[in-house]
Amino acid sequence: MSFCSFSKEYNSSAFTSVENVFLYAYLPQASESAIKVYLYGLYLCQSAGDYSGAEMSAAIGIDEGEMLDCFRYWEEFGLVDIISEDPLAVTYLPIGLSGAKPRKVNAEKYTEFNHSLQKIISGRMISTNEYSEYFRLMETYNVRQEAMLMIAQYCVDIKGDDIGYKYISAVAKDFASRGITTPEKVEKELENYIVRSGEITAILTALSQKRRPEIEDVKLFAKWTGELGFEPKAIVQAAKTIKRGSIQKLDELMMELYANKKFDEKEIADFAKSKKYLFELAVKINKQLSYYCDVLDTVVTTYTAKWVAKGFGEDALLFVANYCFRHGKKDLSDMDELLGKLYAEGIVDIDSMGDYFARISEDNAFLKRLLENTGQMRRPNEWDRQNLRQWRAWGFTDEMIEYAAEISAGKSGPIVYMNAVLGSWKNKNIFTVDEAKKTEKVPQNTKEPQKRYSVHFSNERKYTKEQLDALITDVDDIDI
Repeated sequence: MSFCSFSKEYNSSAFTSVENVFLYAYLPQASESAIKVYLYGLYLCQSAGDYSGAEMSAAIGIDEGEMLDCFRYWEEFGLVDIISEDPLAVTYLPIGLSGAKPRKVNAEKYTEFNHSLQKIISGRMISTNEYSEYFRLMETYNVRQEAMLMIAQYCVDIKGDDIGYKYISAVAKDFASRGITTPEKVEKELENYIVRSGEITAILTALSQKRRPEIEDVKLFAKWTGELGFEPKAIVQAAKTIKRGSIQKLDELMMELYANKKFDEKEIADFAKSKKYLFELAVKINKQLSYYCDVLDTVVTTYTAKWVAKGFGEDALLFVANYCFRHGKKDLSDMDELLGKLYAEGIVDIDSMGDYFARISEDNAFLKRLLENTGQMRRPNEWDRQNLRQWRAWGFTDEMIEYAAEISAGKSGPIVYMNAVLGSWKNKNIFTVDEAKKTEKVPQNTKEPQKRYSVHFSNERKYTKEQLDALITDVDDIDI
């Protein structure tokens, strides 16, 4: 041992160097276990201290037999040299710059495997290329021969004895990616499949699928019941709402139910009804706006569900959609902006919406008359409405505001002049026409006295379709 060495604390803060050629040429095709064994062994090579194979096995959670198989795997690529198997001694070799070497498969060691596999897949002859595919898979992922035969038997049980090799290969790769490469692990996985197959069959039946459960189904079932926390009966209920959907479609629904915290059967059934209603409502709103959309899911999620959650009823939403369409606001974002303003004022049902539009209609008519009295022949705008709200907030009656308009007639900028007059009255605490007449001179008005505007809709709690249509036509724009 050298008289100088690094402490364990120093080593823990140091780095392990890995050549890039390993990352792009060898790592992608290696199993998780093989990668763990290679990298941890590389770390031990670059660290001070003596370690045994048993200690490494305990550290990375891989039994010594599988760990030895992994080192054999890397030895065939020429990355390591196994000096001794008992006790285990491994030497790491430099990685060639040419990339991964072709695996040398000893076909003789698979003679027994080939014979057993042909018995399992008895419905057709296995080609030489297919055998080579299985050899490559076992060599690459360190899948034991017995485990591969068990996987093949499982696939035959599901698909029949003339099953294609691609399905077997896909299942084997899935098993290997989860570290299921030994007979013991495969047996445990298949036991889990058998236990759950009855519950999964019920789910498939609810989806109107007449097939046997597959490993992918088992994985999804484990996700739904384990990670997401659904009971099997709840999953069946969810499947019934899809009817002729796929298992992938059901997975999307389960994720949606989880996001909305709908777990029991009644909640799921109610959620499905609500979702159906939201989709139908989205269609009606889009039709009212003359808005076309290929995918309604986005419309429901982004807009319709949010509006309904805020308390807007169907009649209120269709009323606003009609208003938006008539005023050239045919995009859902325009409607969303208007509904946001109405919601801020607590206007969500059709009656309060009718009252609000009626007030705007009344104010527009009143402002139009004020503008005419001041000599302006134009339509009221939002600035006019803001002024009117402010004047009323100061405590002035409409009669006082009309009197201020008469005084402002003929002035340059009459609305600005009205602001000055009403502001002056407020500061002088003048709030009646009689008091105002004592301080102001009114120009001679040669026009015929106009009748006061009559409100047609105020104080009504119910509105007919004709009245609502009239309000939509009468109100030009809304900016709360």
